[in-house]
Amino acid sequence: MPRIPTDTKGRILKAAGSLYSHHGCEGTTLDDILTASGITKGAFYHYFKSKDDLCLVLLDKVIDEYQQIVDSIDPDATPFEQLGFFLNELIRLNGSGEWINCRLMTRLSSETHTSSPGTDQKIAKFWRWYEDFYTELIEKSIKQGKLNSRINARMQAKMLISTIAGALTLDNIVEMDYDMAKMIDALMKLLRD
Repeated sequence: MPRIPTDTKGRILKAAGSLYSHHGCEGTTLDDILTASGITKGAFYHYFKSKDDLCLVLLDKVIDEYQQIVDSIDPDATPFEQLGFFLNELIRLNGSGEWINCRLMTRLSSETHTSSPGTDQKIAKFWRWYEDFYTELIEKSIKQGKLNSRINARMQAKMLISTIAGALTLDNIVEMDYDMAKMIDALMKLLRD
């Protein structure tokens, strides 16, 4: 009888991502992951050496998904339009209920991964890339007169990132009644004026 293929590794990653985005890596046990993904400990260790290894693989997947959004940006659009597209994609994806990457990165970034320095390094590298991405688009938008120059581009990037991360962190603590799109629009208006 032929074996029916399953996506066990994908189920583990999905379950861990959901759990880590709400409870962090430290607050999630291996048993939590096994229960949520419906697998055995043996199946887990077939794909991952440890919970820390799982976290590293999950981070690679999340970072790749962010890069896919960047790669989908129209290169012929103005930098301001590219920035708007990226922000709107994040808002759309966060609102879908399927995308947990913003929440996951924010949650994992609030922990110290003493047992896995590679995790801390990967998270720090992501945030440098993320901030540089925003900063570059904002610098170009300032040069084209689409954003004000009273606040430097790096500070504007940090303001955007902090707004998104802060809203997601608060929502993780207590469900907030806010519209992320309106919040980002209000901030972008402030940055344009």
